[in-house]
Amino acid sequence: MQISWITPFSLIDYPWKVSCIVFSPGCNFRCSYCHNSEFVIPEKLKNVYKNLISEDSFFNFLEKRKWLLDWVSICWGEPTLQNDLYDFCKKIKKMWYKLKLDTNWRDPKVLKLLIDNGLIDYIAMDIKNEIWNFSKSAWVELDEKPYLESINIILNSNIDYEFRTTVISGVHTDENIENIAKYISWAKNYYLQNFKSWNTLKKWFKWKSFSIKELNYFRNLSLKFVNNVWIRN
Repeated sequence: MQISWITPFSLIDYPWKVSCIVFSPGCNFRCSYCHNSEFVIPEKLKNVYKNLISEDSFFNFLEKRKWLLDWVSICWGEPTLQNDLYDFCKKIKKMWYKLKLDTNWRDPKVLKLLIDNGLIDYIAMDIKNEIWNFSKSAWVELDEKPYLESINIILNSNIDYEFRTTVISGVHTDENIENIAKYISWAKNYYLQNFKSWNTLKKWFKWKSFSIKELNYFRNLSLKFVNNVWIRN
């Protein structure tokens, strides 16, 4: 498993629990508003690959913090690109940690394998846009069928999860948000994350954050289809 960075202590990645965050390099998307471009862009990744953290170092870190940490969160770039993700998760679970996975849903087979074998306890999944506008937000051409399949896998699983969309003024509209909510009808949790303009993969001056009033309007639209809708501003 390739590990590009570790945040040793977090109180926000999993609510009300103490976690560490593991970053994996590489991503199949090129979202212009990504805040982790150093783990995505090939020319920047060259430096990352020179300074990868070994698995041994990571598991030594976990061993020393058994009584301090509750959760391990695996996130950006896209963890399912890692060939050793299954074995990596298995080792973490053997140490009795709870495990959260952040993903963009690129590989439903990997997702199902991890869920069916009880290797993840919580999934946070991004929905970039309406399915027929997905490629525009991801900035790559892609087959959207796996993403729809992943939605169904999550909705029919017995684990905790959240779906989330980073919403951008000038990109997302009332219709976009309502259609996204329809895809995930009766989901447990849906988060609307307000766009932030700092440290993005591309510099966009026309894109803006939404106001709280606008975010609440989107929230009310989504509540027609989803059980719980939350705002991250």
